[in-house]
Amino acid sequence: MVFSSARALAGQSLGGSRAAPALRSRAAPSRQVTTMAKKGKQVRVIITLECTEQKGSGVAGMSRYNTTKNRRNNPDRMELMKYNKYLKKMTLHREIKK
Repeated sequence: MVFSSARALAGQSLGGSRAAPALRSRAAPSRQVTTMAKKGKQVRVIITLECTEQKGSGVAGMSRYNTTKNRRNNPDRMELMKYNKYLKKMTLHREIKK
């Protein structure tokens, strides 16, 4: 039975002479498309909004939010009412320079 155990180790079935089909792992060729970098200033920029009421209140911590804005639609500084978790209320947040 040494012959049959050698067949089993080789991956052939004992009952027939049919060989196991070879596994093909052909993946579709992937196309990588690269684009050129845009020149000049980007239109959408990341800004930081900081709470205006918390500075003078003496409460520890600073409420800041990061968001994006479109430079063409909003050229001036943004002001939004956002929640301040340290003061536990909605406060005015203004855009700051980094």
